[in-house]
Amino acid sequence: KKKKKKKMKRLQPQWAQPSDSATPQLRLYNSLTRKKELFTPNEGRKVYWYSCGPTVYDASHMGHARSYITFDILRRVLSGYFNYDVFYVMNITDIDDKIIQRARRNFLFAEYEKKAVSAENLMEDVASAMERFDAKFDAATDPDKKEMMRKMRAGVVKSIDALKNATEEDRESARMKLLGSASDPLSAWLDSKFGSGVNDHSIFSALTQRWEREFHRDMNALNVLPADVLTRVSE
Repeated sequence: KKKKKKKMKRLQPQWAQPSDSATPQLRLYNSLTRKKELFTPNEGRKVYWYSCGPTVYDASHMGHARSYITFDILRRVLSGYFNYDVFYVMNITDIDDKIIQRARRNFLFAEYEKKAVSAENLMEDVASAMERFDAKFDAATDPDKKEMMRKMRAGVVKSIDALKNATEEDRESARMKLLGSASDPLSAWLDSKFGSGVNDHSIFSALTQRWEREFHRDMNALNVLPADVLTRVSE
């Protein structure tokens, strides 16, 4: 009979008591010295962080998401890993040339819609607006912007042709489609004619408040931590 081989006892490595590790140190690139320096807050573990927030005149886009998710990750690393007490302040730009222009144009276009101008008058106004639009199109140098403008122009031309050839039954629907496709050129044209007369502050604040609310909803949906303090240019 064959002898059974004895099973060898498996040797375990010797266990060593873990030693207390020091608090991790943070080093940041210093643009003045052009090298990484030990990060030393002025007040112990308290870190004051100011962040430039959005200019609230339109919907948030992927660029906003990328920026504020990045800030959020860094903020969580500072507080969760390095144990800093981060006080995060974000500023909202709610006064800006783009905001003023967008609010005026939105208001003037809404007022124009309320007038329910006839199809003939609408086509005349669109023709005037497109003269201004075409001048900007010819002067545009950015290929992406030019392509966007080209598509917009094609949409307006298509809507004009549809309105001209519409039956009496479909005429109102075609008029509304032209109003929609020509909204940007029309609002810019209306602004050039009547913009100087728009000075009601509530028109501008209504726009910024709307888009600020939308921005915070978007950040909440992305699980971005809210700022400890919000400031605004208007304040």
